[in-house]
Parts: sequence; structure tokens; C-alpha cells
Amino acid sequence: MHAEIETDLVQGDQYKLLCKTSSLDASFPAGVDAIEPDADKKAVFDLRNRVSMPVDYEFAWPLTGAVFIKRQQLAKKISIDIGESFIGAGGGKVVNWAGLSGPEVEILILKGAITKHEQAKYNETAKTFYEEYIQSGRFLTNLPANIRIAPGQPVKLWFITKELEQQLVKLKVDYTLLDETEDSLEVDGTIDPDAMYEICADPGSLGLDASLVKSYSVAIEKDALPVSESKTFTIDHGHFENNTYLFYSNRVGGINSLWLHGNYKRFFPTSSETSNRNTQITDTQKAPSVEVDYKAGYRKWEISAGYRDIAEQLALQEFLESTKIWLVDGNDIIPVMLEDGDNQLFDTLEDVQSIDLVLREAH
Repeated sequence: MHAEIETDLVQGDQYKLLCKTSSLDASFPAGVDAIEPDADKKAVFDLRNRVSMPVDYEFAWPLTGAVFIKRQQLAKKISIDIGESFIGAGGGKVVNWAGLSGPEVEILILKGAITKHEQAKYNETAKTFYEEYIQSGRFLTNLPANIRIAPGQPVKLWFITKELEQQLVKLKVDYTLLDETEDSLEVDGTIDPDAMYEICADPGSLGLDASLVKSYSVAIEKDALPVSESKTFTIDHGHFENNTYLFYSNRVGGINSLWLHGNYKRFFPTSSETSNRNTQITDTQKAPSVEVDYKAGYRKWEISAGYRDIAEQLALQEFLESTKIWLVDGNDIIPVMLEDGDNQLFDTLEDVQSIDLVLREAH
């Protein structure tokens, strides 16, 4: 995220352009950056660190049947003001601000980060994140357009409208049953501007019987016209050794679900601190000479992702670098960390691909 500021007049000594960022809900303190303009009287301000914000991640689990859920805390508004500073004729420092305010200088920001390579592609094509995702109606996920899921997987999509007014919309669901019968349904929803929406797109929340469905696609519509991209989900009805579900924060501000269906191992590693006790001639069998002063353990899992095609394996990259991961344990979710490793995604000598993941409790 950056801001480019230009001036018509460079005056005085030590002239600098100023950029002030403020959080409308006090998520972070206001800050001012100062940069000397270049030969074209411009300065580019990198605001990524300035507007970094703590986030209390929210998502539906257990599922309640709701489809459109407003998540205001995952997208927050900041305001920007611009100014200048220089040493005046009398030797004193002069600071002038434009005093900008209102919707024109308010920006909605998300907790996420695009890669340096993605930013380089934006630079080369003169495109922006806003154009690619918000303006074009993309869901805030980088998952493939056609996604293989388990019947009970808690599928989630995330969406921000480009419109400035509240929108009455429908989630259009086109589905195909196992007997090749095709049908559709609609779910009504309301979307406010300047907020992120969690869309529970699992079959159960949509009113579908997953055991009967072969595949389905979802898209947001207004007045029978699409306002979002379409995502297709193919339900895998095969028998798998294990079904493990994870949630994780993705790079573009949303939270994805991940289905692991390979071998599952659970551990409980422990560590302790001990001290030696002087033995006494009168000690009985119950008296140890080594005392355990402290002992604690944590939960740990080794899970095979299960066999996947190369596209599914490549989609794991975002999961592997996610800083927020939760393991579904019945109706509970457990914060976990993914242990670092080489994480080989695929081998062209193999027809099918898999990867083993090691997770530990984040407490």
C-alpha cells in the first residue's frame, strides 16, 4: 500500500512532503511520514508498516446455518491527510496541512500482504489490488476456480462490495446431483459498504444434502446480474483414512478452510525441570532423590495432506506461510503453528502428490 503525493511548489530549505495516516476506530496511533520530493516534485510513501493493525479474527464455527455474516473488524478504515514542511525565511520550521477529510480520503484496509512478485506484476501492468479483487468482484481467496472438497468441509468465501450504498443481493447456487439432475437455489443477503462479509458456502449452510450432491457453484447476484466471480466446488465422495479440517488466514484478507485426508498421528510431548534432593538415612521407598519441579506438555499432530493433483498442491503455498492457523476439533477450534520445513509440493516423477505437515498447539 502506497500513496503518491505531488506538489506544484518547492519552497524554503529542507523541503519535504508529508503524509499523515489515522485510524477511524483508533486501531493504531496516527503517524506522519516525511519524504523529500524527487526531481518531478513527487514523493511515494510506503504505508504498509504505518497502517499495520492487530486483528481479532472472527469466523463461524460451529456453523449456525447463516450464509452472509458481516465481519467489520477484518476490514478497517483509515484517513489520509497531506502536507509540507520546510525551513522558512526566518529560520523557523513551517508545517502546512491540506486538512483533507471525508470519504474521498478514507481508505478501507485489510489484514494481509501480497508477495513482492505480485507487487512487481502490479507495477508492470499498472494495476492495483483494488482493481483485481474489489472492483472486479473477486472473492478474497486465491483458491482455484474449481475446488475439490469433502462433504462435511466448512467452506468459506469472503467478499467486499465496490458499491457505496447498501446492497440487497442473492447468493445464486447452481448444483448437480449424483444422478446428474441439475437445479438451483438462492439465498437472500444484505451487504453493506466498507465491510467484509464471510460467506458460509458449505452444502449444509446452503440447504443442500452433501451426500446427494456431485458439484455446485456459487456467485453473488443483484437484480439477476452477477456482482462477483463464480466458484465451483466438487464434492469428493470417496472413502478416506481421515478427514481433518483447518482454517487459516490467507494473503488477501480472508480465511480459507483446508481439508487433509491422509494419515493422522497425535502426540503429547512433555518437558520438565528437576532438582536433586539430599537423601536421608531414614528415607522410605516413597522418597525420591530427584524431584520434578515443573512439567508441562502440548498437543502435536503429524498429518498427511493426502494425495492431490499439482494445482491443489500449489494452492497449499498460502497455507504454508500463513501466520494464523486453527485446527477443527469437534465443535472446538485449536490455535496451532505449522513447523518450518522444506515443504516439497510436487515431484514430476510422481503421478500423485502429497505432503506431510507437523502442527503444534499455539499455547
